Amino acid sequence: EAPMALTFTCVDKFEASADPKCPHSSPQNELQTKENIESSECGAISTEAVDPWRFVTREQAQTACMKAGKRLPKSDEWYLLSVGTPDNSSLCNIDSSGVRQTGKNAECRSAIGVHDAIGNAWEWTIDDVIEGQFQGRTLPDSGYVAQVDAQGVATLTSDTASDLFYKDYFWSSKQGAFGMLRGGFYGSEFDAGVYAVHAQTLPTAAGTAIGFRCVK
Repeated sequence: EAPMALTFTCVDKFEASADPKCPHSSPQNELQTKENIESSECGAISTEAVDPWRFVTREQAQTACMKAGKRLPKSDEWYLLSVGTPDNSSLCNIDSSGVRQTGKNAECRSAIGVHDAIGNAWEWTIDDVIEGQFQGRTLPDSGYVAQVDAQGVATLTSDTASDLFYKDYFWSSKQGAFGMLRGGFYGSEFDAGVYAVHAQTLPTAAGTAIGFRCVK
């Protein structure tokens, strides 16, 4: 675990994976995740060279973290733990056909040593986006990131990709209740990055490109 001095004491170095005591060490669908969550001995762990836990909703991810004595990060926490991760397809898994094992891209790590914050799998945060509102402000329309707040969340978007924000993309909707995913996934290409935010994903969504990591 990497040390942090914010609203948490440490963050998992690697993307969350399923504890070996879980019924399924590498869930391949939503049913297997459900069976893991229902097992009293199954929680999330952080270890190298295993499949990250995917096919998981936000609340399932939070449960898996809490069973390990941890929790999902808030958006601002996720941003700070990810800063310094290279936005580069030769170093991070952002331009491939599938997810890779944790830590496989050894150079895809942040300034504090967190691996794979960019790409591989989207990562849940605990935040809500309701009717286009996030923490008291209206999010911009979907587009390329052109300006961000202190949490690395877009305050301005554009139809033109910005090199200043590594061509990262922002997804948003003015209608609906959504969770917030960050970082991008293996097929995001240059849309992925520390400023890539998907604020248009139902918290009940689960799939091959959605994972998480825990903090405490």
